[in-house]
Amino acid sequence: MICSNWVISSKTRLCCLIGHPVDKSLSPIMHNEAFRAKGLDYVYLAFDVDDLYLKEAVEGLRALKVKGFNVTMPYKVAILNLLDKINEDASFVGAVNTVVNDKDKLIGYNTDVDGIISALESKVNSLKGLKALLIGAGGAARACIVALVSKGCNEIIIMNRTFDKAKQMAEDLSKKLSMNYNLEKLNIDSLKKAISSVDIIINTTPIGTYPNLDESIIPQELIRKDLIVFDVVYNPKKTKLIRDAEKMGAKTIPGYEMFIRQGASSFKLWTGIDAPIDIMRRAVLKALG
Repeated sequence: MICSNWVISSKTRLCCLIGHPVDKSLSPIMHNEAFRAKGLDYVYLAFDVDDLYLKEAVEGLRALKVKGFNVTMPYKVAILNLLDKINEDASFVGAVNTVVNDKDKLIGYNTDVDGIISALESKVNSLKGLKALLIGAGGAARACIVALVSKGCNEIIIMNRTFDKAKQMAEDLSKKLSMNYNLEKLNIDSLKKAISSVDIIINTTPIGTYPNLDESIIPQELIRKDLIVFDVVYNPKKTKLIRDAEKMGAKTIPGYEMFIRQGASSFKLWTGIDAPIDIMRRAVLKALG
């Protein structure tokens, strides 16, 4: 089987994605373009794994000697008990999105943290002393908190539609991290008050995801031009939140930047070389149209 300029053979190294569902993932497009650009004899596939067979799937990947794999929803937490070792970031977050097969030992990482830090630092030289508003309480929110705290963010205001879930997340992470945080109920009054005092807004909820292109967690009129607005949603290319922030003159970070940068970290873990991030970005943006 010939793909562009290389031949897939019995010597080709396999990397992959496991999750459910995976049919919309852009990871195969992004990573295969990166492997091709670097002339590496690797290929990346996506496998839809039923939750009944997660353990068998992981052991199968070990047996097949895959070089590594990504883990997406809903298995980022469940995978923890199936690995031989968890690195520090993944342990803090309580979730794994990248696994490296090191001589049949499966080691879990969370490259979302690297992706978030890299995306934020593309807009600001330092996060030290800044104040952030974080909306959401899922895996991406946990990774954001680890990233912000590790880079010296002064305070994090956490909001979520389900207040108890946000409270549990904050309490879990505060046992591992020295973090200064405040919990607020998510409503228009709390948003207005928080946004008036923060430097960064990060949306980790799925609001605004395709096809709900006209939905946003934050009214446009609350966005200040001196804010950094980061939305982890990467499809569409620009959510309504990002479009509104641009209209108000704020600095924006669309979700595809985090997606690409976390993918670049996974690429380096598997191959040992720096990822061709510009090529990965071009592949993702082309796929997003």
